[in-house]
Amino acid sequence: MKLSKASLTSRAIFGVLTLSLTVLTACGTVSQSKNVLTVNGTNYTVAQFERLSKELISTKQLPSTTGQISGADSKNILSALVRFIMDDEFLQANGESITDLDRKTVTDTIAADDPYYSWSQELQRLSIDLSVAKTVVARVKTPDSKKLEKMYSASPGSAGALCIRHIVVATEKESLNILKQLNDGADFIALAKEFSTEPTAKATGGALRVDASDCIPVVNFPNSFDFDFIQAALDAKVGVPNGPIKSSLGYHIIMNRPYSEIAESLSKLPAADSGPRLALGFFLTSKVTVNPRFGTWNAALGKVE
Repeated sequence: MKLSKASLTSRAIFGVLTLSLTVLTACGTVSQSKNVLTVNGTNYTVAQFERLSKELISTKQLPSTTGQISGADSKNILSALVRFIMDDEFLQANGESITDLDRKTVTDTIAADDPYYSWSQELQRLSIDLSVAKTVVARVKTPDSKKLEKMYSASPGSAGALCIRHIVVATEKESLNILKQLNDGADFIALAKEFSTEPTAKATGGALRVDASDCIPVVNFPNSFDFDFIQAALDAKVGVPNGPIKSSLGYHIIMNRPYSEIAESLSKLPAADSGPRLALGFFLTSKVTVNPRFGTWNAALGKVE
């Protein structure tokens, strides 16, 4: 987000999240009433949220005739806070951080009489870090093969791409029968060639490919696959069939392929997209919970509703 000599308003802070997220894993509630949300074990308390909300109202960054924040504004702020926490955790995990020099690229554009300078340090940091996070995420490079294998083996989606085989059939009964055979030790490729109704399955053994690559960046999935299919692929363990999952095409059994099969394809994904791709993978495999008093986490849209 690039800011010119203009007011750093709440729209700049909360209206736009700097990396488009169309799906996120995990939804739920927080049982501890002291927390408004939790992201991967990092808590943001009700007290912190109420303090931030009061400041936004008192500094006229949010409209209020009652002194209370509206439900819609509350959810927008919570969605931005989730993103703020995720950005920080992702950068730390990848040896990067937002520096004072990064922040200066934004603060140098803020007019001297801007209300920004009257804000608390907490609000200043939140607004600036949300603005520069996309630029800093872009600096993250593809990890070496050892780290990439560790990430993929622990949670395939965290590597920023999915490398899967699937078998699709017309009925749930058929899919359950195939799943039983797989659990009894049958070969996935052989069953895909024999039973899958996907036109290319006989040639590919059920492997999903894009441009001859065995791995598809997670950002490409929402445009091509049903949400339940994506969720099942993210949930599936390496080498373990998951299903059946119903989609518009039928019933699927999904398996994330062993790292040894896809290592070359995963390592050859465009280096220029590495940071955003890995960040989205991190977000997709993060656990987000929201106190039901304040809303619910919409996994498909990546926001609090």
